[in-house]
Amino acid sequence: MSASPWLIELHRQWHGARGNKLSAGARPFSRKWEDLLDDAGLKSAAERNAARAEAETLGKEGHLVLRHHKYRKHILESISLPPASEPWLLSLVDEKSARDQQSQAVSLVLQSQADGHSRWPESWRRLCDRVLSAFEKGQNLPPFFWSKPDEFSLLLATLHGLTAREWPPNTLIRDASAALGLPSKLLEKKQPALESGLGVLFDEETSLESLGLAGSQSQVTIHGRLSLHFADGSIQHFDHLRAAFSISLSDLQRSVRVSTDAGQILSIENAKTTFRQAVAANVQGGTLLIATSYPNAATRRLLEVLPAALPHHHFGDTDVSGYAILCSLRGLGIRRVEAFQMNWSDKEDSGPLSEHDRRILPFLKKSPLMEDCLPYLATMERLNRKGDYEQEALGMPQLPHWPFWESASLLGGDAPSSSPE
Repeated sequence: MSASPWLIELHRQWHGARGNKLSAGARPFSRKWEDLLDDAGLKSAAERNAARAEAETLGKEGHLVLRHHKYRKHILESISLPPASEPWLLSLVDEKSARDQQSQAVSLVLQSQADGHSRWPESWRRLCDRVLSAFEKGQNLPPFFWSKPDEFSLLLATLHGLTAREWPPNTLIRDASAALGLPSKLLEKKQPALESGLGVLFDEETSLESLGLAGSQSQVTIHGRLSLHFADGSIQHFDHLRAAFSISLSDLQRSVRVSTDAGQILSIENAKTTFRQAVAANVQGGTLLIATSYPNAATRRLLEVLPAALPHHHFGDTDVSGYAILCSLRGLGIRRVEAFQMNWSDKEDSGPLSEHDRRILPFLKKSPLMEDCLPYLATMERLNRKGDYEQEALGMPQLPHWPFWESASLLGGDAPSSSPE
């Protein structure tokens, strides 16, 4: 039989309370009858009478337990769904039980694990191990959820396809969707979940742009004073702003140049903590702060149109990916990019280098752009560990002006000179 509106509503409320639990309910799931009909949108007497007749029939069949008024038996007060009837309710709406959903999701992980990964076999195997361990315990590992096996299957397959090839730089995200045989907007729609999945795969924050994909709505987050100058002579000023702000790629592409009275650029890898701390310290706006991991299209355009003589320092983590981001910024060839507080230090109990790290490290060591970092890269490789790499280890800024951190030093050199602010 197909489910009537009030049964569909009963299922919706039951699912919200118990639907994702692997074990059957310990006691019946109850709802007041009149409230249930109201929630189901049954307003006319004919609709409500038909629902009542159906409920009475289901009660006689043993699927539901009906509770009538103690004295006026014609009044139905509430209905209950016994734990034994939960599979029956699921069958009405063509839904699998939580146990079946979990089993399907576990099977998908095992199959993906057996299929392996051509480019990242070790990382993929570790991802599958972590997801499998969570699913078998009835837990989720965001963005992977066993209770939605169809969505999980699509996400896992898309993540695999996305990382199974090397994308040409600045591949449009919609072109990448089409190349994977997906709807053109799917990667954009799934971008947050995919980037979260990439973080699980590579054990660090990873964006689609770091894979070479160019988003259609690229933006750069900034703090400091600057002005966009357009071909028609108009100027857009960004000044007297206490908080960070974002500028879109389309606006930067319209500008012919960008002016600023800042003494230097400081790009910062960690946008969630270190960048925000620097923003709070940059009260006089004498430094142009840019939040950036691997530079996206908007960041690259901003760096192109800023004054060429403006010094650029980059503050990133001192793990392999942190140095790779520094190399990527230097590779733009726009201006010299100095490493800021990126002196690698050892930490014996830090994690070992990942497959991703070991793949990138040889390229960094060979790059002429990274000669000043070579001793650190070589030590990391020899010790096979990440070291004390996180920016947050340096604590909060202590100065309300450049260089913000009292301990600040340029890699292999003296502390940066202060600019008047």
